[in-house]
Amino acid sequence: MNCLIVEDNPATREFILDIIRDNFSDVNCYSAADLTEAENLFVKIHPELLIMDVNLPDGKSVDFLSKLCNQISAIHFKVIFITAFSDYALDALRLSAMDFLLKPVSPIELIGAVNKSIDSLKKDVRYTELETFFYNLGQKQSVIEDKKIVLRTAENAHVLSIKQIFYASADNNYTIFEISSGAPLIVSQPLKYYDDKLNTLGFLRVHQSYLVNMDHVSLYDKRKECLFLTNGLQVAVSQSKKSSVMKYLNKQYL
Repeated sequence: MNCLIVEDNPATREFILDIIRDNFSDVNCYSAADLTEAENLFVKIHPELLIMDVNLPDGKSVDFLSKLCNQISAIHFKVIFITAFSDYALDALRLSAMDFLLKPVSPIELIGAVNKSIDSLKKDVRYTELETFFYNLGQKQSVIEDKKIVLRTAENAHVLSIKQIFYASADNNYTIFEISSGAPLIVSQPLKYYDDKLNTLGFLRVHQSYLVNMDHVSLYDKRKECLFLTNGLQVAVSQSKKSSVMKYLNKQYL
């Protein structure tokens, strides 16, 4: 497998190269310091994995990828972004299920991201991830209900609008999503993983086991300590989360 690393900082670039060479003997590494060099290399080596800084001296890697995707008939590569909390693309990355590394890059996180990328290449979900990323990036100024998220089950990668999710519940290291468009989806990630993704998009952790889309709440019964949702389901509110629920409702609604 060929891997192209696009990073303008020489020390970071060499660090990433060394980690991959030391831990993935079957991955051939190439590197570029800017997008012009990356474009020339891409044509020559046809990489299956790209590790790219979001901001480069001659432009943004997201614009480079968008151009690339419009030029080729099929996507045969996976992307790992290197970014920072301040980058405008971070929310889009989280929801698309694409991998990203925050600077300074951790060796353990880098190895984990490369392993996940190899698995994704085998499962052929790279187009879904890129498509969702570009959609959310284009919708960054739009209302929350227009945003989409990728949920990976054992069989498929499902692309859903945020508004389609009623709530998510914990089942050990799995998360079960109750959705409006069919049967529940079981995803092999813990609930906290999705709490971190969705807590700025109208979702609230109302219980150790429940993460609720508050736009679907029709009633909070304080005596019974539960939320009634628009689809008729009820979700328990833990004693420790009662004040958080009231605070959210008081802040959000008149």
